[in-house]
Amino acid sequence: MTTKDDTSTAQTSGVTASADGTPIAWSRAGAGPALVMVHCVGVSRATTPQPTLAAALAEHFTVWTYDRRGKGESGAVEYDKGETYAVEREFEDLAAVIALADGPVTVYGFSSGATLALLAAEAGVPIERLTLLEPPLYDDPDPEGAFRAAGEAKLAEGNEVLQRWFQTDVVGVPAEILDQMPPSEEDLRQAPTLLHELTFLPGTPATRFSSVQQPTLVMASAATAPEMITFVEDLADALPYGKKAVLPGEWHGVDDATLTRAIVDFT
Repeated sequence: MTTKDDTSTAQTSGVTASADGTPIAWSRAGAGPALVMVHCVGVSRATTPQPTLAAALAEHFTVWTYDRRGKGESGAVEYDKGETYAVEREFEDLAAVIALADGPVTVYGFSSGATLALLAAEAGVPIERLTLLEPPLYDDPDPEGAFRAAGEAKLAEGNEVLQRWFQTDVVGVPAEILDQMPPSEEDLRQAPTLLHELTFLPGTPATRFSSVQQPTLVMASAATAPEMITFVEDLADALPYGKKAVLPGEWHGVDDATLTRAIVDFT
């Protein structure tokens, strides 16, 4: 287990224990104010679609990245042993990483990782400010778990079937874009963790987060899907201290330099 005292010796990676004992693997780079990155669905530190962003941010911040539970080097939810997924455990994972840092922490979240960061802030995780890129916001709640059940049915057909269905039908990745970025072997192996997002994304309209008091920068690419820009506008309006930024970019993405500058200027 890694404690805050351990990190004072310039250790750049390690494992810390979440509240329930699950090991959470982390990395650290740079110097300056603390910033923790929360990755999007189904990826680890090694397979993130923003592989060089941490290094860009590390020119201005002490950047902490970690593998969400079930991914990369962090512990998994052991469904075969009767364990169940609860998003509250992910709040505890984020809090465990934040506890390693010195001083106030900015959290950067991308895509569903941005929605997860919002939910964590709503739940009281000690976050100083939020910087979010294109959080998907799903208005309709799913009290009967039908959304997740649909994913479980796809998983029964195979990890690759679930992976493609999630990207095209849930995230809305155009098929031609998806064909240009086939999933890695690790992504396919970790496909069951896509069910986590199907648990916490329903019932997240922008208005839900009106109680989140942290200063929040909500960003989107000017070239992204129109509904993403709507999510960003609605969320910035709903948050007491929300600020919107539509940045030059591509579909569901902004280049490192532009994104870093926006975050630095906000913090």
